[in-house]
Amino acid sequence: MKLITPRLVLREFIKEDYQALRDIDTQAMMHTYERVPPSDTETSQTLDESISSQKEEPRRIYRLAITIPPKDIVRGVIKLARQWEAIREWEVGWAMHPEEWGKGYATEAARQMMDFAFRELNVHRIVAFCHADNRASVRVMEKLGMHLDGRLRETRWLNGRWWDEYVYAILEREWNKPL
Repeated sequence: MKLITPRLVLREFIKEDYQALRDIDTQAMMHTYERVPPSDTETSQTLDESISSQKEEPRRIYRLAITIPPKDIVRGVIKLARQWEAIREWEVGWAMHPEEWGKGYATEAARQMMDFAFRELNVHRIVAFCHADNRASVRVMEKLGMHLDGRLRETRWLNGRWWDEYVYAILEREWNKPL
């Protein structure tokens, strides 16, 4: 699978993406609001799982590399995962290398992935979660036309303490591929 935006290519992962993915995983700034930095083995396992999920029928997860042409080097990850089949709910998530922050790439990639979900997968609802202090992710969700559904109290364990997170969502009838 490959999705193309005006500035990005979202493509399936390949084994050769390990070093670029590892470079993203080892950026300390990537772990301010998310999980602890993964080990080499964990990065390798995530890559292997991403590649093996490409063979699923029907797919329950799409985890694509975000590249910036003309280079074909992974600069981020966009993920779409089925959450609750009965209500056709999927979750979208993203991560960009800190060198690419503030350029609108996460929003552009997520918009393309969400458009794919609504148009091709017959999704009813897409959700996204973020650490309650992560203003950058909140801005991305709002730019995507998502609405705050609520604050989940103490649902993230990170750096030895509990943190709140926000859940945002958008429904198929609200989707019009916002700019």
